[in-house]
Amino acid sequence: MKKKQLLAFIVCFALMCTSVISSTMVVDAGAPDGWRNLPDYYVFKESCGGWSGSGAGELETVNGNLPVDSQVTYENLPSLRFNVTTQLTSGWLTSILTLADWCNHDVSQYVPNGYLEFNIKGKNGGEQFVIGATDHVSERASGVEQKITKPITNYCTVTTEWQHVKIPLKDILSPSLGMDPYNAKAIVLDKVTTDPFCVWLNQIKLTSPDKEKAFPAIKLNQVGFLESSEKYAYVSGFEDELKAAVGTSFQVKKVSDNTVVYSGELELVKDYDADSGEKVLKAVFTDLKQPGNYYITVSADGIDKSPEFKIGNDIFKPLLTDAARYFYYQRAGIELTQQYCPDYPRADKTPQDEAAVFDSNSGVTRDVSKGWYDAGDLGKYVSTGSGTLINLFWSYEMFTEVYADNQFNIPESGNGIPDILDESRWEIEWILKMQDVTSGGFYARVQSDDDGNITKRIIKDKEGDTTNIRPTEDTALAAAALAHASIIYAKYDQAFALQCLNAAKSAWAYLEQNPNNIKSPNGPYNTDNDLASRLLAAASLYRATGEEKYNNYFVTNYSKGKDIYENASGDWVGNWNLAFFSYMKADNRNSDAEEWFNTEFTIWVNNKIDRYINSSWGTAIVNGNYYWGSNNQIIGMCMEALIGSKLLGTNTETINNMAISSLNWILGANPLRKSFVSGYGEDCIKTVFATFNSDGKQGIAKGFMPLGPNRYQGAGLSIFPAKCYLDSADEWSTNEHAVGSNSTLVFMAAFAVSVPTSTPVVTPTPVVT
Repeated sequence: MKKKQLLAFIVCFALMCTSVISSTMVVDAGAPDGWRNLPDYYVFKESCGGWSGSGAGELETVNGNLPVDSQVTYENLPSLRFNVTTQLTSGWLTSILTLADWCNHDVSQYVPNGYLEFNIKGKNGGEQFVIGATDHVSERASGVEQKITKPITNYCTVTTEWQHVKIPLKDILSPSLGMDPYNAKAIVLDKVTTDPFCVWLNQIKLTSPDKEKAFPAIKLNQVGFLESSEKYAYVSGFEDELKAAVGTSFQVKKVSDNTVVYSGELELVKDYDADSGEKVLKAVFTDLKQPGNYYITVSADGIDKSPEFKIGNDIFKPLLTDAARYFYYQRAGIELTQQYCPDYPRADKTPQDEAAVFDSNSGVTRDVSKGWYDAGDLGKYVSTGSGTLINLFWSYEMFTEVYADNQFNIPESGNGIPDILDESRWEIEWILKMQDVTSGGFYARVQSDDDGNITKRIIKDKEGDTTNIRPTEDTALAAAALAHASIIYAKYDQAFALQCLNAAKSAWAYLEQNPNNIKSPNGPYNTDNDLASRLLAAASLYRATGEEKYNNYFVTNYSKGKDIYENASGDWVGNWNLAFFSYMKADNRNSDAEEWFNTEFTIWVNNKIDRYINSSWGTAIVNGNYYWGSNNQIIGMCMEALIGSKLLGTNTETINNMAISSLNWILGANPLRKSFVSGYGEDCIKTVFATFNSDGKQGIAKGFMPLGPNRYQGAGLSIFPAKCYLDSADEWSTNEHAVGSNSTLVFMAAFAVSVPTSTPVVTPTPVVT
């Protein structure tokens, strides 16, 4: 999955740098003709994913799949050759044509009136085989996978001429047959007899005459609103269904007795929003400040009442607790006991970490226990772990008052140290174990030989014939996190703080000895450019030590990030910003560097503010560019805007409102009407791609946030970019979580808890022309 994340980033970056994606900021224009007609969804057009094989090689395959035959074509497109070359002596074969590269895929909208369509011809005529579908539902009592196949002879007699076949999807994917089309996995082909045969299949696709489904009209933050914050709900829908219009009245009602406490009229945001395919209206009720539990109704046919929400100044405290407790659930090297984890206790998943082997020499072992599993897999990564720590440290530094001991119910609670620092230390102690003490460099990651059946844990330090790889990117990020940790922990444990600082200094020495980028072994999170991470390390060490060599490196290199700040299509700046954040906390700063940062940060943040003001959904995402980790991008841009503006003394209510608006998106003010945090909101996510999926317990813990809509790897889940998301435990391109993204959620929740109760400067609704 991580390899696909890297590919997704490359694809989206290329798209950001071109004009391929058209602007969504078209106002006062209706939807284009046929805009919500379900498109044909191709399983095979010119290529397909999956796996095919047989017991003794009787089924012809190429690289584990049916061969694509460019010589046998129909309508100028190639065919798939399903060819059993000899008598099937092994007794078995299978051909799995995945719908979304092994992710689950939602085809439920296609099933009621749709078809599996394809063109077919045989080598001799009269060939027989079966065709059908599989689903995949983790922890389903009746079995994880269900398969239904039908004889091809039910739908046609294969001849030596091309013919078109339509199989009703109800025959192979109907819920009445025990299938779950919301979690469809693949189209499958199989034998009828053991005799050889050969057929060609062309343009395999799902079709439907229906329109894309609509989501409930009223979309809002399902946790609620601070007493003096902006308060609004979106009222949106497809223009051929939505009965509300500008001027339609709405009501805010008490949950306790259904009395109306506020009423108003809907305002227009956009007649047609390409991200959602919807007309978007807005119900603003900022003037309602009375704490309580409420819901919203709209005086128009077909619009159900909203989910319930609260108004109050303490409503985000539970969210902060659960978003931070997330990291306890991700711990390696510990049994999660009933005392601290009453809902999902478990044994340590990777006890082999106490004697992990090096990839370059399996005879050498090292204790790399502790740390956090990075995401839905059991990998532990120095780069993402370090970045996660830095986010948590900034949250602690900026909002110290919201953190305390005995806050998160973890084993260390009660030791006099804020729980957020106890939890972070669990990761730091693992990162320290990943350092090569001789050179100061850090190894990149620890992974299993097979997460589903672990026999060993491996420290990845080999690529081809190159061994003992200590990547400079990982080393730089570890140095930055450890230098930052030395500042944070000095108040509580000076010896530990000094250990962190010495390790960071040793890492810098390694970077000095290796001035060129050393990539990590092939796999997740490797990079061709480590400059931003080196700058972050230098800034963090300068802040921690005041030593001039770190300042010299920073001053020499900071301006190389200019293009990143001024890229109007870019999103967050990441390590470039984090480097300056640390530098701005150092003593004896270079005045030219400060001035440069002030200028460049202002350019960057003004671009994000402009996007936010002109967004239909109050985020800084533009041009429908929802890529891998879009939820993290949405709140991450705001995290950086908050930190930078506060350090520079340029923070405004508009920036603060933008930040709260991003949290509104996460908690339900989005086109899906979905709260993307488990346990928060009536319509919150119920699954996540995680290690929970095989624990035999229903549901997931509170506080998990998936990476969110992904128009690239999640293509086909919706016609519209902001809706390309699937709440499925077996879909990782949109529904996997990660420690990095949850650390951003922790930051934003801490900000919401800390926001003073002051009258906001209300951000204007975009002007409709």
